Amino acid sequence: MLELRDIASVLSGVSVREVKDGSARFMRLSDLSDLRAGRHPVLAAGDVPAVARALTIEEGDLIVGARGSATDVCLATGAVIGAFVSLDLYLVRPDRAKVSPQYLAAFLELPATQAVFAGGKQGSALARLPKDALEKTPVPVPPMQSQLLIAGLALSFEEERKLLQRLSDLKSFFGRETVARAIRAAEAQPAHRSSE
Repeated sequence: MLELRDIASVLSGVSVREVKDGSARFMRLSDLSDLRAGRHPVLAAGDVPAVARALTIEEGDLIVGARGSATDVCLATGAVIGAFVSLDLYLVRPDRAKVSPQYLAAFLELPATQAVFAGGKQGSALARLPKDALEKTPVPVPPMQSQLLIAGLALSFEEERKLLQRLSDLKSFFGRETVARAIRAAEAQPAHRSSE
C-alpha cells in the first residue's frame, strides 16, 4: 500500500471572492453535492486567485469534500473543468503512471475508506478532514490492468444505481399521476345518493 500523497498531488482549495463579472469560476462544496446528484452546478465567478497552489480542475482530477459528515468524492466532469476549488474542497490530481483516476475515486468512496476519513475529521459543528489526514490515507495500488477492471466494475454499479433511482422516480411519478386521474374520474361521475 502507498499513501495517497505517493500517487497523487493533494491541493487545498482557495478563498473565493465573488465578483459578478469575474473571469475565474469556482467550485464550492454545494457544487460537489450537485455533481454527485447528477445536476449541473452553477459555479461562482470571481477574480483569479493569486496563490501558487491555485490550479484549475483538469480532466481526471478528483474533487474531495473537506467538510461535512460524509467525505464526498467526485471525478471531474466537463461542467467543472477549468474551475478552481474553494476552501471546503481538495483537488486530488492522480499520477496517471501510478493510478487510474477512476480506480482512485472508487477506492476513496468505499465505506472502509470513508470510515478512515471520518476518524480523521476534526471539529464538532461542521467536521473538517485535514489535508494531512487525506494525504496519509493508505491506498492499495494493484497493477494498472486490475485498476482499470475494478474502475469498470465500480462504474457499472454506479450506472445501475442511477438507473434504479430513475426507475424509482418514474414509478413514483406514474403512481401519483394514476391516483390523480382516478380522483378526477371520480369527480366527473354523477353523485350517487343513498336511499334511506
